[in-house]
Amino acid sequence: METLQEETEAYVSLGSNIGERAVYLREALDLVDHASGSSLEKVSSVYETEPVDYLGQPRFLNLAARVRTRLGAKDFLRQLKHIEEQVGRTHREKWHEREIDIDIIYFGKQIINTEELTVPHPRARRRRFVLEPLNELAPDFVDPVESKSVSELLRRCGDRSEVRLVPGLSMTRES
Repeated sequence: METLQEETEAYVSLGSNIGERAVYLREALDLVDHASGSSLEKVSSVYETEPVDYLGQPRFLNLAARVRTRLGAKDFLRQLKHIEEQVGRTHREKWHEREIDIDIIYFGKQIINTEELTVPHPRARRRRFVLEPLNELAPDFVDPVESKSVSELLRRCGDRSEVRLVPGLSMTRES
């Protein structure tokens, strides 16, 4: 596992649309926070969202998180995939329902394009269910490909699917 000298600030998107959605999100966040070389820094509010691409499935709960990690991008991705397995993700066809899904949206200001990993996430800029929670955490973060802030990407986003704040459901830990 590649460990970096300095921490990288990464933004991830989490979603769940079957089973105990809030429980899966909370468990995944807890595992991210306790994973070797990574720590959870901040979590957005929870949003209930319409499915995109494959519409014949239940609504999602989505959120974004800022994570500090000393892992390289590929090892961080492997760590997140392992967390998905620990939470109980069953692999199905692309874009179908899932217990938990964790995607790297940004990994610092890096642009990565390999067979295993593309960062910034190639579809994030076109999806309100990613941009709304991300805007809550980092409205001024500038996308390294588009050279636009997250808030500007959200304003320009053509996705009109419903993204609704879930009042009273928080994934932050109380002090």
